[in-house]
Amino acid sequence: MKKLLFLLFLLASCSKNVVNIYAETDFNNNEKVFLVQYLENRPVLKDSTIINDGNFNFSDTITYPEMHYLFFEDIMGSVPVILEPGQINLKIYKDSLPSSKVSGTKSNEDFLKYRSEITEYTDELSKIDLEIGNAVRSFDSLIAKDLQSQFILIRKKLTDYELDYIENNNDSYMSSLILKRMIYERSIDFDVADSLLNNFSQNIKNTNSSIEIKKIIDNYNLTNSESPRIGSFAPKFSGPGLNGEVISLSSIKSKYILLDFWASWCAPCRVDNPGLAESMNKYDSDDFIIVGVSLDINEASWKKAIGDDGIEKWIHISSLKYFNDPISKLYNIASEGVPTSFLIDPERKIIAKNIKGGELEFILNSSLRNN
Repeated sequence: MKKLLFLLFLLASCSKNVVNIYAETDFNNNEKVFLVQYLENRPVLKDSTIINDGNFNFSDTITYPEMHYLFFEDIMGSVPVILEPGQINLKIYKDSLPSSKVSGTKSNEDFLKYRSEITEYTDELSKIDLEIGNAVRSFDSLIAKDLQSQFILIRKKLTDYELDYIENNNDSYMSSLILKRMIYERSIDFDVADSLLNNFSQNIKNTNSSIEIKKIIDNYNLTNSESPRIGSFAPKFSGPGLNGEVISLSSIKSKYILLDFWASWCAPCRVDNPGLAESMNKYDSDDFIIVGVSLDINEASWKKAIGDDGIEKWIHISSLKYFNDPISKLYNIASEGVPTSFLIDPERKIIAKNIKGGELEFILNSSLRNN
């Protein structure tokens, strides 16, 4: 009798955690669908099925909300869907995956509302980013500078909206996802992030994204130390280049090196990149070179940003590990954020930090004349 009661208890508990996904599509019959979750930033196939009469479904058990993605055979892109207990309904369009609709549970409704409310900011940022590129290519520095100020202003409005969202929605899975991204981008102080995390409901604290946030904050608190100081020798480093080749500090022969930490997702970095490239082009590579250390995790995004920003002549390094990049740890970039740069002289000492434009060129011109 006890065994029967225990079994009934287990069945009842499991039924509370059941998630059912039902999708209507305009795909052909027998086309494959893959349900993928990213764990520690690596894709893991959770399930797969085929489309029948324009429909497909998945069923599983899950305790806490977690982001998943639907991929389709021979189709670029994916449809994000948050798995959590309940009925999730999808309307998927083959020729326009981003237009697909997801509804039916709290987290997916929150996701839809969040994306709708930030559209005005993201659309404006994309527009300004495009105009900055046009201004840079036209060598119109005054317009580019004005556009950069506009970009920073809109970006701040978006950040303020997101912080307000997190503070007022401590039981929303979206708050955890937003905070995780802000931690990775280093657009929020760790103390503020820790306070917001501690205010989450227990259900949200138990999600993978919140666990990852806590791990990053704990590691930061354990390893936090001063970054290399002006006047000290630059810590020796090595890392993989664009084609997988190993690039080290000792292998770079330029007299002066600007070691620049950046990422494709870092808006201020992207604003600075064209100007830094313009400065570098004024010097012979034997005298001055920029070494860009990217904190990207997506190789395609990293390489696309290099082309878009016109920084192909830089030396590029990335382990594609966000702030877990070994060079980033060596220079304690987690406490600095990006962009952060160090100007290194021929003796391989750090002589300046976070300089650009006229200030960078003044130091280079003076130093090169003296040498």
